[in-house]
Amino acid sequence: MYSSKPNVVIILFALFSFIGQTLKAQDDIIPSIFDKACTFDSYRLDILVKNDSLYKATVLLNEAISFSKKYNLKATEAKSYNAMGLVLSKMYNFKKAASYQEQALKIYDSLIDDKGRDLALHGLVRTYTLEKNNTKFDSIYPIAQQLSKTLNSEVYFLNLNHKLKKDYYSLDNASLLAVSNLALNLLKTTDFENLNYSKSYKTKHLKAYLFQSYSYYNGIANAKLDLNNPSNYDVIFSINENDLEASLKTDINSIRKIATLNYYKYLYYTRANKNLDSANKYILKSDSYKYDALASIDEKNIRNGDLIYKIVNAEQKLNLANEKRVKDLKTAKTFIVTTAIMSILLIITLTIFFFYFKAKKNMIRMNKALKGSNSRLLEIDKDRLEFFSILSHELRTPIYGISGLATLIDQEKDGSKRQSYLDSLISSSNYLSILIDNILQANRLKFEKKNLREKPDKIRKIVNHVMSTVAIAAKNKGLDLEVHIDSSDEEEHILVDKVAFSQILINLAYNAIRYTKEGHVAINVFEKARNETDITLRFEVKDTGIGIKEEHRHVVFSAFENKTFLNKNSSGSGLGLYIVKTLLKSHDSDIDFVSTPNEGTCFFFEITFKFADTINNKNAISFLPKRDMRILIVDDNKINLLITQKNIEKIKGYSCKTCSDGKEAISLVKAKDYDLVLTDINMPDMDGYEVAKHIRMFNSGIPILALTALNSNEISVKAEAAGIDHIITKPYIFDDFKATIISYSGNNSNYCRIMDPEAI
Repeated sequence: MYSSKPNVVIILFALFSFIGQTLKAQDDIIPSIFDKACTFDSYRLDILVKNDSLYKATVLLNEAISFSKKYNLKATEAKSYNAMGLVLSKMYNFKKAASYQEQALKIYDSLIDDKGRDLALHGLVRTYTLEKNNTKFDSIYPIAQQLSKTLNSEVYFLNLNHKLKKDYYSLDNASLLAVSNLALNLLKTTDFENLNYSKSYKTKHLKAYLFQSYSYYNGIANAKLDLNNPSNYDVIFSINENDLEASLKTDINSIRKIATLNYYKYLYYTRANKNLDSANKYILKSDSYKYDALASIDEKNIRNGDLIYKIVNAEQKLNLANEKRVKDLKTAKTFIVTTAIMSILLIITLTIFFFYFKAKKNMIRMNKALKGSNSRLLEIDKDRLEFFSILSHELRTPIYGISGLATLIDQEKDGSKRQSYLDSLISSSNYLSILIDNILQANRLKFEKKNLREKPDKIRKIVNHVMSTVAIAAKNKGLDLEVHIDSSDEEEHILVDKVAFSQILINLAYNAIRYTKEGHVAINVFEKARNETDITLRFEVKDTGIGIKEEHRHVVFSAFENKTFLNKNSSGSGLGLYIVKTLLKSHDSDIDFVSTPNEGTCFFFEITFKFADTINNKNAISFLPKRDMRILIVDDNKINLLITQKNIEKIKGYSCKTCSDGKEAISLVKAKDYDLVLTDINMPDMDGYEVAKHIRMFNSGIPILALTALNSNEISVKAEAAGIDHIITKPYIFDDFKATIISYSGNNSNYCRIMDPEAI
């Protein structure tokens, strides 16, 4: 049997060579439906897209892509990808649209085709605008405009229009006003007949369309300068509504724009020129257009779903057509493959005994491996049962402490003792909050990388906050807290995610306090390196606790396993160090430690931070009211409602109104001039997302902030789509809560901008 093995290999090689040559010959002689020349009809495609014939456009583009790939026609392939991106963006599939346009841009780059690059970059600018992806828009827009300007292309003016849309969506009125003024001036001085058009034909009435669109955004920007000044509405009233509607037929938000135009006319008659009859006329007209816009969007969403279904069916039909085209080839291939299979079966029969003995040997080895795996699973199950037993103890301990301390505070008359009990209550509450957050993060960070939200801050301020958080826990154990931070410029700020970074230090500090019976816990910060743009800092958390043996180093940072190196009577969930290591990965860093048993441990890591813009720091501002800020708080939980109300009332110059129902909140915002809305996310009947969506139908300017105990990327995406400006995660630090509320006060005309030394 062993001597026949080389012969088997030779036979197989000869057989497969024969099959390959035969199949290649079949492919060469079969006629293709793509043998005819394929032309890319840009004008026809644009007409299909304009008329919302997206299904026909997709079929046309799929054929063009297949043909260009088959015959390596790179220019046609790039043009097809870019056009497919346009179609997909019309269907609100922005991520897929951007991926097609990026492929087109790569091909145009390889072909050194500037005209093609101009179109591809414009496609990306358009997609990022509709997606409201400001980060990617800001990165691609200057590149696109530079190229369009060099080519003297009409795309330059189309990109300007998307810049205006982006500023409008972002509520950046200063940029909206400046860019719209610039755009209108350029439009007046530019002869569109002398432009180098990016396509093979000129778009009809392009200049008129752009003029109406630029005027629309310019009118809104001027009105926002001062809603009480009648002259600021001149541009709004100079726009002919019929001309605007006619010029915006290709704009997916055309009905909404007409609604907004009428809304600002309503503002004119309510704020600048008191005329109730005219005001009612325009608000009714605006609401009518808004409801038409919502109906149009719903209809488009339904149609897009049907289109996707039809496109899938079209692809299946195209596959069937291709199968029919090569039917004869498949028949020949089937015969050859059948012959090959019979030959292979014959060879397999000759070697069956060899593989039988080999399989038997493998089965014996696999049985041994399965027994070992089963033993390991039993050990893991035991470890997890132990973990949940420990976790149950860790949860019950602070809960018992909170309940007992609350009773003692209620019964105690002595003020100093009440304060002592209150400090212990806060410590137990902080520990419980961190423990629950660690449990939730351990599961979430396992499946998704932490996205850092970096903002300017001082490292000294963050470290001091961490020390104050753990101070009571250290005091209760009689431990000294020590801190050392290398000196630096007081005006120096770094970009840091305060929440994530504080969580790293707090977990390390609590871990040190937990396993230290006497002595001290220290946090040290040393400067390792710096240049003009960034600084590298080394952080150390040292204790005089029980220490860690070297043999246990490999399990210290493993969730569920790191209990093995601790004493029987030690406490802790075993998740803190795992969370720390996982969060440091998001900072492109890692953690290590040195330890001597019964003497102490020092955990250390290094992170490189970028310096924040010093100009922005010096220009930091806060806002003081000319009158009390009126805040509407919406929450179905009475305790949460009371806490939020009391926190708002602690801020000087602020008053609030509370309600526990989403529908009532919408009615209150319509009836009264509130300056800001604070709403819970999870509420019965109507949640926070729905409340925000309804308010945005009639009030696009009021800041809406969400209060929620949830924290994930999905929540952020849904909140942005609903029109929520900011998410405040519960539980929060009051100073951070106060700073957030004050920062959104600046969007209201009742506030004046002043320098705040504490904000610098």
